[in-house]
Amino acid sequence: MAAEDFQEVKVLVPVERVAEFYEMVGRWLARPADAEMVAGAREPEPWSDDDLALAEAVWFELSQPARDLFSVLSDRPEVQISGEQLAEDLHIDYGKSGIAGVLAWPTRHCKAVGRELPIEREAGPVGESSSYWMTPDIADLFRKARDGK
Repeated sequence: MAAEDFQEVKVLVPVERVAEFYEMVGRWLARPADAEMVAGAREPEPWSDDDLALAEAVWFELSQPARDLFSVLSDRPEVQISGEQLAEDLHIDYGKSGIAGVLAWPTRHCKAVGRELPIEREAGPVGESSSYWMTPDIADLFRKARDGK
């Protein structure tokens, strides 16, 4: 898409809900415009041990910040890490909101291969960060995709 295919939209969002807003917009952008109209459209499926080729395809499409995020989470399966901590460790601008932004395109890439985002998320209390992690099986799958195994 070219720049003229986009329209800038400005909206005021309560500070404590910015991360939630970015996540919502990311999910919306990841969905085809006519997803509800497409016959047979289905929700993305969970990842399985047999999805290495799909994980490699997704890994190839990730930006460097997204690769860094996936690496941190896959190297520490089941460890819940706050959005603020991830942003600080990975030098991602805008703190916890930046993490939600980094995950927008990976969500889209995963949906393109029929899978859900491989990162688990638990929302924190209002005004606090969400926590992010990968389950051991998915972490292993994405380490293999990253390491070419």
